[in-house]
Amino acid sequence: DGLNHGNAPISTATIPPVEILEAAYPIMFTQWALRPDSGGPGRHRGGLGAIYQIELLEDHADVFLFGERGKFAPPGVAQGQAGALNVFTYEQVDGMHAPPLVSKMVGIKIIKGQRLHLETPGGGGYGAAMERDPKAVVRDVAHGYVSVGGAARDYAVAITTDGVQDMEKTSELRKAAGQ
Repeated sequence: DGLNHGNAPISTATIPPVEILEAAYPIMFTQWALRPDSGGPGRHRGGLGAIYQIELLEDHADVFLFGERGKFAPPGVAQGQAGALNVFTYEQVDGMHAPPLVSKMVGIKIIKGQRLHLETPGGGGYGAAMERDPKAVVRDVAHGYVSVGGAARDYAVAITTDGVQDMEKTSELRKAAGQ
């Protein structure tokens, strides 16, 4: 499977620890988590992106933020499906907004208490999703990498509320998917 929330190998593109960022800037991370269902489905699942929510603790700030894969998802390979797109939103007095350039924020003004919400892209999957071992899909759901809905939609694997594979429903889903 792909690397979850992998940092770029370029030293200037790596993400410092939250504690360093919060000590250096007047911000607070209110969420930093793996992004479920963001890895492209495949025999080998693409790595997950991350979710960040950042709150401004100072009177005002100008936001400059750059990312990629806001319009074109990271592609899958050998019948693997694409990973999730990059999503950036920012809070204003009248609610949350998306930047006009999708994954780039330039000169966006926010005030104390307002938040930025960032969802980084997932990697593309490798191989056909129906070739993934259902046990691996159950494990992905248990780890929070794939939702129960994503398991059914993308892998045709039904999982009960107890986190166990429902063999009968899985068989029905796979039959409906032509497997």
